[in-house]
Amino acid sequence: MVKNGSWNSTLRTAIGLLGLLTAHAALADDQSSYDDCMLAGLRDARSEVASNYIQRSCYALYRNGELLLPRERAYHECILQNMPGAREPSAISRIAQICSRRGQM
Repeated sequence: MVKNGSWNSTLRTAIGLLGLLTAHAALADDQSSYDDCMLAGLRDARSEVASNYIQRSCYALYRNGELLLPRERAYHECILQNMPGAREPSAISRIAQICSRRGQM
């Protein structure tokens, strides 16, 4: 016969393990999304400065995404859509300025 206290302890342990498994799956999915972002963005990167913008935006969206304000999300999405392939410093600067305006950063 199982005592009530023992049953509660077992139930709490099972719920805790389920929570850990769920958290692990979410983290693994976040890691995969972050990696996909990095691969897609950096594949066509033409300069170190553009690569840095792309890396920061992937990090912001996929590692800190839940903390971003809508305007910050818009900025980082704009960077990821427009920065890959930029090579000239003036183009990189202009893209960053336009994305800042669009995101109202």
